[in-house]
Amino acid sequence: MKYRIFIILSFFLFSCISEDIVFPNSNSEINIYLVKQTDTKYLNENIDLDDLQLDAVPWLKSSEIKFYDWSAHIFYLNTEKEKEKYAARNFVVKAEYKNQIKSESLFMGVFFPMYLSSIPSIPSILASDNLFFPDDIIYFNQFGLNGGEMNKQTKFKQALIDADLYREGIDVEMVKLERKNASTLNYTFRVTNNDKESIYVLDPNKMGEGRFHYFTNGVSLNTGQAYYSAENQSIQVSEIESRWYYKLIPQQSMERTVTLSGFSNLPTGNVHFRFSFPGAKVKKGEWQKIDGRIWLGDKYIQGDLTL
Repeated sequence: MKYRIFIILSFFLFSCISEDIVFPNSNSEINIYLVKQTDTKYLNENIDLDDLQLDAVPWLKSSEIKFYDWSAHIFYLNTEKEKEKYAARNFVVKAEYKNQIKSESLFMGVFFPMYLSSIPSIPSILASDNLFFPDDIIYFNQFGLNGGEMNKQTKFKQALIDADLYREGIDVEMVKLERKNASTLNYTFRVTNNDKESIYVLDPNKMGEGRFHYFTNGVSLNTGQAYYSAENQSIQVSEIESRWYYKLIPQQSMERTVTLSGFSNLPTGNVHFRFSFPGAKVKKGEWQKIDGRIWLGDKYIQGDLTL
């Protein structure tokens, strides 16, 4: 079973200024608070956040956050946080400002339990400890948010910048699609490091296409009819070897062409593509490198190209 399963996660709570908040390096903080109410309709996004009663002490304090990677919507932490015991609980992400002596609730999320069949319409954090991500990582799931709603959280982005927690991460582009034959596709993508530190990404040339496709389903196409790889011959990976990473220094790009088979009668001409560039699966603390970090998460892109 593939590691890359998209039902994961998403988000936190934010409210009232607490006495233990300190503002060590900036005039603002990002904190996440649990909602006290147990009867909240946690799949409902139409709630006035100011009406919610929040715990006095944040579940996640700004001092526990190293940074937030905007390209993956992940908090990298300097501590571990339990999630499973908060299943179906709501949280609020808040920005709290020192100079203005005020706080602002940015959005509500839910700890999403895997036993539920319905998908939240609000950001969610998977209520499972150390399953897809280690406990020093908090990933906001976008599965039910059309893959891009977190990118529209402009107030959250500015609050991260104000708190000196914002990191740009990577960008992924689909460069070219080539129909090799009726069942086989070559796709060329480019990954660019837009961050201020080096980032290690999975390299299909180093790990092999089969192992790469264990972490991603590759490219799917649509012309009004959907085209998927039915058997991409993925190779199961129990542990990622350090030699499978490519180190991207700031502003550097990696371009790779990958072959994906298993299609049924591929089309020609204009197509709409979908692709998810995969991050690695690591244990607690393994994402930290002396000269940078390993990129985690999943970068979803779509667009139109000629095949």
